[in-house]
Amino acid sequence: MGKRGAGSRLIQLGLELELVEDFTDFREGYFGAPENRVLAEAIKLFMADRLDKETEVKRRYEAAREKRLGAKGKIVKLVPTGK
Repeated sequence: MGKRGAGSRLIQLGLELELVEDFTDFREGYFGAPENRVLAEAIKLFMADRLDKETEVKRRYEAAREKRLGAKGKIVKLVPTGK
């Protein structure tokens, strides 16, 4: 598959064409790594950097994560309305 055919999903996300092309070239140079693998690694590194450097972002992240994960596994009791 030619490298210039890749990146359509990134364009659909609204990324500028020049960035998509740079990313496509990088992936090709990175042993043809698939988009999802490179993006996952980049997101992890970006998050770790921002969480380390921005304490308020880390606080809000942890609160959002607790809210999302805290709801899992809890028993929800349904109360009849009397109708």
